[in-house]
Amino acid sequence: MDRYKHRYTVTAADMAANYTLTPNAILMYAQDCFARMMTLCRVAAFDVEKDHRMWVISEYTADMGSAVAFWSEEVDVELWVSELSLLRIFADFRIARADNGTTVATGSFQMNILNTESHRLEPTDFLQGRFAVVPELMTPSHKKQRFPKGETAMAEMEHTVTRLDVDFNGHMGNRSYVDLALLTLPEQQLRTKRLAQMTVHWLRESHLGDRLRCRTCPVAGDEEQCLHTITGPDGAPVCELLTRWQTATVIPDIAETLARKL
Repeated sequence: MDRYKHRYTVTAADMAANYTLTPNAILMYAQDCFARMMTLCRVAAFDVEKDHRMWVISEYTADMGSAVAFWSEEVDVELWVSELSLLRIFADFRIARADNGTTVATGSFQMNILNTESHRLEPTDFLQGRFAVVPELMTPSHKKQRFPKGETAMAEMEHTVTRLDVDFNGHMGNRSYVDLALLTLPEQQLRTKRLAQMTVHWLRESHLGDRLRCRTCPVAGDEEQCLHTITGPDGAPVCELLTRWQTATVIPDIAETLARKL
């Protein structure tokens, strides 16, 4: 298998206030598509756990396209493995409207195999031959992006990890970190700005009951960027996010543009 494609219908849970896709939904579609591809390759999470292995995501970058996908409309997610190294698996993706093919988002993410007993990264040699590697990149490179320093915090908030945050691996799910970072942003910014790009580095696990703190800072010398640092109970970073924002454009009125094929 070289490329995998799956069609999704935008549901109420995937919507932002303006009926369009949330950043969390874009990450979810990309990860779900990867999980479906790995299921066909017989190395899904429930396959590898029998050998004390676990899939973990450690890095993610997404660029938002110009197209808008509304609630009840369909999007196609195309995904492929673009690099397979000794310890890392890189997947690239493209999300497009199903009706006209215009791009909603593109991006890349890094997956690793963790040994559930030793908590060390495992070699990827057992994945050889399970799928083809297609060296087409949706990002400039797979080199880890170094985040710039932030200025004085413009917002901070605390969050205790609840059962709603915990995934089947037993720790806080990766999309909960994205939600926490965006919750920290001032409401005025969300009204006037549009998310153009997001890069996430997941650094450590968080567990049920952990008290987290998210600190959001504008990036020095670049008012379009924000650095979000989420720290754990010991004060050490567990996740860092870099977001880039643009002045919001006028979104078409859904009542006028939605194709009502429900």
